[in-house]
Amino acid sequence: MKQGLLIAAAVIALPIAVAAYSTFSSIVSAPSRVINKTLQTENIVQSYEWFHDVNAQFNVRAAQVAGHKTLADAEKDASERVRLRIELSSLRASCLDLANRFNANSAKVNKSIFKHGDVPETLNPASCQ
Repeated sequence: MKQGLLIAAAVIALPIAVAAYSTFSSIVSAPSRVINKTLQTENIVQSYEWFHDVNAQFNVRAAQVAGHKTLADAEKDASERVRLRIELSSLRASCLDLANRFNANSAKVNKSIFKHGDVPETLNPASCQ
C-alpha cells in the first residue's frame, strides 16, 4: 500500500515538476532570446530600412497634404472643393498614421537602435495639418 501511494505521488509530482522547470527555464532564457532576435542581421536591415522608408513616405504625404490644402482653398467650384477636402482628410489621416507608427517605433529600444543617418528622432504630426 505504501509503495502504491509513493508511485501515485511520483506520477503526479513528476509532470508538475517538469512543467515548473520548463516554465522557469523559459522565463530565465527570455531576455537572451529577445536579444538574439533583435540582433539578427535580417532584423537589423529590416528595421533600418523601415525607418528610412517611412520617413520618406511621411515627407511625400506631408507635401501632398500641403498641395491639396492649397488646391482646396483656391478652388472656386463648390463640388470640386468638397471632393478635394475629402481627399485632403484621407491624406491627413494617412500622414498621421505614418507619423504615429514612426514615433511608436522610435520609442522602442529594440527598434530605435537601428535608426541612423538623416532620419529624425521623431516625426512631427503637425506637418500633416
